[in-house]
Amino acid sequence: MDETRVLPGNDVGWNTGATDEVVARHDWGGRDTLAVTVVTAAAQLKDVDAVNLPPLSETIDPDALCQLFAPLARTPATDGGTRGSVVPSRGRIGFRYAACDVTVWADGTVIVKSA
Repeated sequence: MDETRVLPGNDVGWNTGATDEVVARHDWGGRDTLAVTVVTAAAQLKDVDAVNLPPLSETIDPDALCQLFAPLARTPATDGGTRGSVVPSRGRIGFRYAACDVTVWADGTVIVKSA
């Protein structure tokens, strides 16, 4: 693993060793939003400051992205079981942002590749 490609402060991020790819894991319990993780990963890949990238909202609705993959709330179901027992890590969405191909997985994995 090329440690220079792992997002700073993201101890669960990793990289496959490719120079045209950054992989990170979003911390659902952390203070940053999923949008911040995406923009930070893109900035890392492009080797620029995140403020120099276009707003993510020009590509995708950041709030909708967060809501799409927010951890399922565990609330009582009417049958006495719990809702939210489906493993959410299988879903993913892909989009292009700042000349990068971005894939966000429901488990918080964010993969940013050069487009």
